[in-house]
Amino acid sequence: MIADLTNTQRELAYYMSEISEKCYAASWMQGLEYALWNAVINGEQAYGQDFISKKNCETLRILSEACDSWIYFDESSEETAISLSLWKKMVEIKL
Repeated sequence: MIADLTNTQRELAYYMSEISEKCYAASWMQGLEYALWNAVINGEQAYGQDFISKKNCETLRILSEACDSWIYFDESSEETAISLSLWKKMVEIKL
């Protein structure tokens, strides 16, 4: 839950949600965490009705490094922080 996150993790979650709203008019589009991570790694790209900009990618990187976390959405716990090292392993498994 958002209330369980640290201030920096919460800032990252809100920023991710803002991008989802901008591109899909949804507070957390399904698969958002993967799409945004892909953009952080590969650069700006089209997403929904808009795009994830270079500035978005840089801000996501800075925020995630500041809290050493990435945010993913879990059906029961909603916005959930996970360490960057564990997130990277999860992404490898998903791909």
